[in-house]
Amino acid sequence: MPDRVHRTYPTARAYAISTGAFALGSLVLWFIAVRLGITAVPRIQVKPEWLLFGGALMFVAFVGSETFALRVEVRRETILVSLSELPAIYGLIVLPGWVVGVSHILAGLVVFICRRDNWRAIRLNVAIIAAESGVGALIATAVPFGWAEQNKYPILGATVGGVFAAVAVAQAVRVHYWMLGTPEPLRRSLERSLLTAGTCAIFALVVFTLIHSPLQPTGYLLCGALALVAVVLYRTYSQSLRQHTDLSRMYAFGRRVAEIGSDTDDWHALIEQVRDQLNASVALIHLNAPNGEFETLAVGTEGVLVEEPPAADDPLLQMAAEAGRVHVSHLDHNDASFRKALEARQAGDVLVVPLRSGDRDRGYLEVRDRLSRWGRFRENDLTLLETLSSHVATALDNLRLLETLRHEAYHDAITGLLNWRGLTVEIEASLASSSISAVMLVQLDILPEVNNAIGHDRGEQLLSAAGERLVAALGQDRLVAHIESDRFAVLLPSSGDNHLLEMATDLLEVVGRAYSLDGIEIEPHAHAGIAHVSVAAGGIEGGAAGEDVSTLLQRAEMALMAAQSSDEPIRTYGASMGQVFRRRFQLVTQFRKAVEEGLITVHYQPKLSLKDRELVGVEALVRWTHPEFGPVSPAEFVEAIETTGSIDTLLGHVLHIVLAQVAEWRGRNMRISAAVNLSVRNLSGPNFPQVIRAALEKHGVPPELLTFEITESSVMADPERSLPILRELHSMGIQLSVDDFGTGYSSLAYLRRLPIDEIKIDKSFVQGMVTDLGDHAIVRAIIDLGHSLGLRVIAEGVEEEAARDALKSLKCDELQGFLLARPMPIEKLEAWLTTRTVKTAAVGDRTQVLRLVG
Repeated sequence: MPDRVHRTYPTARAYAISTGAFALGSLVLWFIAVRLGITAVPRIQVKPEWLLFGGALMFVAFVGSETFALRVEVRRETILVSLSELPAIYGLIVLPGWVVGVSHILAGLVVFICRRDNWRAIRLNVAIIAAESGVGALIATAVPFGWAEQNKYPILGATVGGVFAAVAVAQAVRVHYWMLGTPEPLRRSLERSLLTAGTCAIFALVVFTLIHSPLQPTGYLLCGALALVAVVLYRTYSQSLRQHTDLSRMYAFGRRVAEIGSDTDDWHALIEQVRDQLNASVALIHLNAPNGEFETLAVGTEGVLVEEPPAADDPLLQMAAEAGRVHVSHLDHNDASFRKALEARQAGDVLVVPLRSGDRDRGYLEVRDRLSRWGRFRENDLTLLETLSSHVATALDNLRLLETLRHEAYHDAITGLLNWRGLTVEIEASLASSSISAVMLVQLDILPEVNNAIGHDRGEQLLSAAGERLVAALGQDRLVAHIESDRFAVLLPSSGDNHLLEMATDLLEVVGRAYSLDGIEIEPHAHAGIAHVSVAAGGIEGGAAGEDVSTLLQRAEMALMAAQSSDEPIRTYGASMGQVFRRRFQLVTQFRKAVEEGLITVHYQPKLSLKDRELVGVEALVRWTHPEFGPVSPAEFVEAIETTGSIDTLLGHVLHIVLAQVAEWRGRNMRISAAVNLSVRNLSGPNFPQVIRAALEKHGVPPELLTFEITESSVMADPERSLPILRELHSMGIQLSVDDFGTGYSSLAYLRRLPIDEIKIDKSFVQGMVTDLGDHAIVRAIIDLGHSLGLRVIAEGVEEEAARDALKSLKCDELQGFLLARPMPIEKLEAWLTTRTVKTAAVGDRTQVLRLVG
């Protein structure tokens, strides 16, 4: 049996304290008793040669009384009725107290060793016997000599000694539970100990009285018959109680199995129950390991043991696997391999059963060397171990199932890496141990294109390959997580800031290299954002760990978005980023309220025909004056709300204002069209053409007086979805215009397919055309291209007369810019129309058009 103890239970400390207390007390009692015995008058003269013989007889008597102690169980209380008071009474009558005490101590030691009790129990019981004998000897010596002839002093000494022993044992048990943190009330402890002591004393006195009473032979026969009946009743009752106890312990074991977790201490406690239930010196579980070897957990009488796992070809385990159970003892097995296996275990009697669930073996359950007076396991012990093994196998199955479910809950199915939930748990643990310096989010920005172009299976190959690269670079898979789409999170180990940035840059370079998927080269557009742990943790004073994790990931997200928007490969979180995103968040959350309160207004910028200087229409430009931020750029808040459903709310609000104004102008016989900027996300709204038709009908505005401006790049990003909607709008008579033409990346083939009426040259070319021959050539090419496709061409951003004249010479159709007028609210526009235009009648139309004067 292994002699290295890994951990001891609190019980050992309780045994040590109790043993020390009783040993010290017995020394004091015997010292006083011996001192009194030296000065006392001898009660009975005993020859020295008879002391050895009397001590031997007392030894035999005490061995018999300790061996055949009666055990009575009443509900949960156990009463041990020892016969040691009988030899103690007779011994104190004829022998000195020290002879009786030494005989009792030696007899108890021999019985406990033969019974193979554990040493801590032996030490405690011997100390209690020494104290019990000391009490008896002290009382027998101290009582006046006048009682000697009545033999009352030895009876009194032995009885009081027995009472003392019972009370002492009860208090030792109380100390034991106190050490375990579950103290027993003093009153209950005393009541139980006095009941035990009374039972022992009464039994001893009755036997003593029967022996010394002048009974007739029939009386002795009657007493013998009654004793035989008592023995039969005791055996029957004891067996019944033992079965009840076994069932209770089995039920408790089943509950323990149901509550078992993956904690090693839980399993050690379970194995301890197996050992205790079979009264074995050692209990072990050999669990099958993935590498074909075993992982062994062992518990002995002194606590958790360090046990080397057995070899895969261990004969006992092989026999248990074949036969389903095995009982090997050195007494009845001569096989050399079995004897060698027993010697390796340092045991003489071993039970082994497999932990079998269905047709799979989970391992083996083993117990060694029964702790009992007979010292061997029986057939019913093997049956009990089989029952326990089935419970343990069930616990293993449940644990494996829980581990599988937990793994699936915390890991990504595609890459096998941590998912978002697992990442959160890992960050919490890393923050607690200060083992990471930062969190880096990496996005490849290529997965949607891969899925659409070559299939989702290739997309999954891409994600797996990216995860493998990151794990290989870091060396630990727990530091990498796949959280969504083609985005990964990396926990950067603790290091200096300069080295940390170098590490992050190297990781981004590794994961950003080209991927070969079945011969197809994929070039990702990888970006990364970094958030330092010190920044996140310091930003939440006294915050909980979960808040730190949330803040850390949020800041890494901000840094990633900053990298993507600035087209930088990697960005580190800074305080200014938090302000930008908080501002963006406020714009999104406060937008609808701003619409309801009328804070979202419309400004108008006129558009002029270069050929005849007529006002052909206006462009409606949305404006928001925020109560905290002041005027907010349309590009800023439109981009913020574009990813939400609020973009449809914005369009509906602007359309209502603009169409109402166009209707009002028509009521004054003024033909002024209005252009409204349209987001590509508006096109994906439900029944978008029907919504526009209903808005036109509500305000009574002809479709040709409404123009939707769309950007070239947004439409060409997904032409297959946008083109059918645009065609339906165009068929309704609504004018369509391509804004910022020349800055997109679409092909001319797609442009030819667009159902548009006009294109607007981006102001970056118009403003540079006077001084830059390249911009002049681009403007000329766009005008010629537009006319060749039958489209109107509008130049926006015109601020100089030279640019106006150049555009007129190139036969551009219309212009728009600060040279003509800045965007203005409706009141200023009305004043501008009054002072800068005159009304002229349109040919064949009752409405009037406006012509610029001056």
